Amino acid sequence: MTRSEIRTIVRKRLGETTSAFWTDAELNTYINLGCTDVAWRVKCLRATGTITVASCAANTVAIASTEFTISTSLPTFYAVNEVYFKRESKEFTRLIPSSREELDIINENWQSLVGYTYTSTATGVVTYNYESQTSEPQYYYWSREEDVLGVYPPPDDDNDGATLKVHYSKKHTDLSSDSASPQLPVGIHLAVIDFVVTSGLEDRGWGDRANDMWNKYTTKLRDYMTERRNEREDDLITMKPYRNI
Repeated sequence: MTRSEIRTIVRKRLGETTSAFWTDAELNTYINLGCTDVAWRVKCLRATGTITVASCAANTVAIASTEFTISTSLPTFYAVNEVYFKRESKEFTRLIPSSREELDIINENWQSLVGYTYTSTATGVVTYNYESQTSEPQYYYWSREEDVLGVYPPPDDDNDGATLKVHYSKKHTDLSSDSASPQLPVGIHLAVIDFVVTSGLEDRGWGDRANDMWNKYTTKLRDYMTERRNEREDDLITMKPYRNI
């Protein structure tokens, strides 16, 4: 559906086919908010981005880190789905999802593997990442609230400049014209209508009707996620090896 078609259906459900109470601009704002909310709740929009890692071995050029600012590297980011590491810039290998808490169990000193800045008292030479313990990354972790994605162990010189390929859920881009359609899967467009109608009913103070429409909205989201799981289960059944008896 286009933005114009969504707005027409919304007006019919609100009982106002003209713009006597809700302007087109107001409903357009709710449509964009609805698309954003759907994308956030069900993580149905996917993208792939890359991050270049640097060696964390001791050097005299610059500090290197195992953590990256997500909003800088992946501006439309919502959540990480999978991460692959192109080791030694040759072949991709899947990294294991983890967390700081799990890494504390794997190696309680893992945060100390990246060294510190050291200045020689004899020569005055500054060494960055002094006494780092580097190898090949095997795990990744991320925090939306801290805007951080990190890898462990720290990359070594053989993996300097290697690529992280990040598969992630992304934000919805606002619709800017009546001919534009949501980037959401077609099967969930009706949920956007429910969101807009709910917002309009709340504007008029019709709380009971708004609550009823909100329940319909969340039900559509749950139905979508259930169907998505069913689709994946079908894939797994199809791919699962078996033999006739």
